[in-house]
Amino acid sequence: MKLSQQRSRQTRDQIIAAARDLFARQGYEPTSIDQIAAAAKVAKSSVFAHFGDKANLLAALGLSQIEALAEAGRQGDASDPAQPLEVRVLALLSPWLAYFCREPAFAGLYLSQSGIARGPHTDEFMRLCFELEDQTARIFETGLDGCTPDQARLFARGVQALFHEAIVYEISDWLKQSQTPPRSSEAVLTDFLAVWIAGARRQTGS
Repeated sequence: MKLSQQRSRQTRDQIIAAARDLFARQGYEPTSIDQIAAAAKVAKSSVFAHFGDKANLLAALGLSQIEALAEAGRQGDASDPAQPLEVRVLALLSPWLAYFCREPAFAGLYLSQSGIARGPHTDEFMRLCFELEDQTARIFETGLDGCTPDQARLFARGVQALFHEAIVYEISDWLKQSQTPPRSSEAVLTDFLAVWIAGARRQTGS
């Protein structure tokens, strides 16, 4: 590896490490590019050169975990078709939900898909998130007798909307605390899915 490439990689690693630390300690929104550059001991222009903006930097931090979730879905979306559809869909979504509940900054990135700045890291982040819809559609297509690809896509999009609502429920602490006792986001998602999948079965006559 050339010296210039080594320096570039070292600079990138310093920025990543500084951003991860600052986001963890003070949150994503309050953290500025200036603070990240200062903590990484690099010029502000270097942060922009490597990542473009703060959203792309955040996406870069989460790509390895999101890729792992997507890969788990690729391996598991052909799971035992004898399992109830609700079980298969929830098994696919639960690890994603747990991740986004644990990492609210990434949840915000996921929820603001149409509004985030385009860039190599955000584009890859969104591609992997959109793959979740594809995996959900395959479960419907294989799990509901007579379900067409178009119907499977519609059902999967509905599931994604419900998944978004479960994330919002989790990160809106005041909403969660309004429940007595507070319910888990997975319990909320489970209830949503039960209603939606019952409707899908009626639509397909399954």
